[in-house]
Amino acid sequence: MQLFLILLGAFVVFVLSTITGGGASLLLMPLVAVVVGVKAVAPVMAISIGMSSTSKVAFFWKHIDWKLFMWLFPSTIVGSILGARMFAALSSEYLQLLIGLLLISTVFQFGKAPAQSRFKIKAWHFAPMGLIVAFLSGLIGGVGPLMNSAYLNYGISKESLLGTRSANAILLHSTKIISYAYYGYVTGEVLKYGILIGIASMVAVYFGKLILTKMSENFFRNIVVASMVVSGVLMLWKNKDFIQEIIHAI
Repeated sequence: MQLFLILLGAFVVFVLSTITGGGASLLLMPLVAVVVGVKAVAPVMAISIGMSSTSKVAFFWKHIDWKLFMWLFPSTIVGSILGARMFAALSSEYLQLLIGLLLISTVFQFGKAPAQSRFKIKAWHFAPMGLIVAFLSGLIGGVGPLMNSAYLNYGISKESLLGTRSANAILLHSTKIISYAYYGYVTGEVLKYGILIGIASMVAVYFGKLILTKMSENFFRNIVVASMVVSGVLMLWKNKDFIQEIIHAI
């Protein structure tokens, strides 16, 4: 029954993730943590998201922006290796709080009509951003749709966002899996849950794609922004005890 609930939850979460452009890791992390423990969450999510990203790439292959992918390629590998290396060494609570606040702040940037003076994201900007996001993802297991605001600002279509983001996610999570395995975090139980959730996610991507084709670009943009805010709130909620400790210390 516990396994069934996890797979059902994974299916629903990855359908939503396909529609909103990401954020599955933040929605699914609490459920996975209850079953396999906090330390196993990052490698389990790396395996399952890597599998779901493979199916997204298959569905959105012709929409992938390979120029962006090439800018992301080296920084993603370096960042994910460094993040996984520090996975067991550093406390990640402060980073999760910062990321949560950044995600929530998206509503203030995209909640109003676009302004001519807004800073325009260029392709090469994704290299340093990708390095930071890959590092944080390797360190804390997932950062949600943190880079989606950059993709939206860059001006690509909803299909291109999903395809390009997923191609980079395969690279990111494959590197993380190898790194976690090297440091001894990929056990038989981690592989079992990672693969099972991954299979559920691949089925979910198909249904998510069917829904996505019915959406307008503007509605998709609004959904992505809303998902980023929700992901930020969830990240802060997950660390509510740590926030209370900070408040009491002050």
